[in-house]
Amino acid sequence: MSEHIKKVYSFYAWIYDAFFGRIFEHGRYTAFNMMNVKPNESILEVGMGTGLSLPLYPKEAHVTGIDISKEMLDKAEMKKQYYRLSNVSLYNMDASSMSFADNTFDKVIASHVITVVPDPLSALNEIKRVCKKDGEIFILNYTGCNNRIISRFEKFISPFREKLGLGKHIDLDELLEEAHLPIECERRVNFLNVCRLIKCKNNSVFAETSLTFGLHRDS
Repeated sequence: MSEHIKKVYSFYAWIYDAFFGRIFEHGRYTAFNMMNVKPNESILEVGMGTGLSLPLYPKEAHVTGIDISKEMLDKAEMKKQYYRLSNVSLYNMDASSMSFADNTFDKVIASHVITVVPDPLSALNEIKRVCKKDGEIFILNYTGCNNRIISRFEKFISPFREKLGLGKHIDLDELLEEAHLPIECERRVNFLNVCRLIKCKNNSVFAETSLTFGLHRDS
């Protein structure tokens, strides 16, 4: 992950809840309902940010959150302490190079991460690696408006959005196909339906994927 992104989100940590938290609230609640977290399930949230989703999880679930920004995680840690969430573990970690063992989590959610990381495919393959076979993977991300004219404008300003740490334009369907993650269901969420919430089943052959991308780690 570039140092530029770290610096950008270190700044955003101080305004994230008040600004982005409200903008993405609808998607956050919709994602939680779609995940349908059950007691004793192990959940990984990639891009935990300031921990806005933490109070939503049942305390019987085992929740792990990672983020590249230490400043963001410091805010999440404050929420963890405030709500007394002993079931939550937080780690300062790069989504493209996680230290968790293979087949660790029942469900993985990546919120507003895939368009921000330098190598989205590597991040998706890491997510697949740490998710259990037949586990569920949820991708929540800004993908733009369906209107053609607005969509073209969004592609034009994509380089400026990337500099602001707001992500670059990607073809999410093509990326998921390349990662062998078929879409089970999806919803458009947030203001003007500019974000997609996608559910995938991690049912591709894990061993082959891991060997292909050299991602296997000894636990």
